[in-house]
Order: sequence, then C-alpha cells, then structure tokens
Amino acid sequence: MPAEVINKAIDEAVAEANRLGIHGKETTPFLLAKIKDLTGGDSLASNIQLVLNNARLAAHTAAALSAMHKA
Repeated sequence: MPAEVINKAIDEAVAEANRLGIHGKETTPFLLAKIKDLTGGDSLASNIQLVLNNARLAAHTAAALSAMHKA
C-alpha cells in the first residue's frame, strides 16, 4: 500500500477519534475499522501481511535462539 495513502487514512482516522473523544481500549478497534473504511479495505490486506511477516520473523528468531542454546 502506498505510504501516502495509508498515512492520509491514519491521519484522518486519528483526527476523527480525537474529535469523537475516543480513547483507551476503544482506540485500536476504532482506528483499524476507520482506516479499513477509508482505504476501501486495502489496509486489511496490508495488516494481514504484517501479522504474517511478524509471525515468520518470530519463528525464525525462536529457531535461532533455540539453536544457540543447544550449541
């Protein structure tokens, strides 16, 4: 997703959350839903890829740490 597209959506979502007084544990779900709406759903696919990449990195890190402890 182009940086300018996602950054614009984030800025708009944060501004709306501030206007509406959304804070605390309600913030993340609000922002994710608003950004998804503003990007026509494209941010959801990007977020899924981010989660998959994070899981892949975590698995590689765990494997490397395990190998270090066995050596």
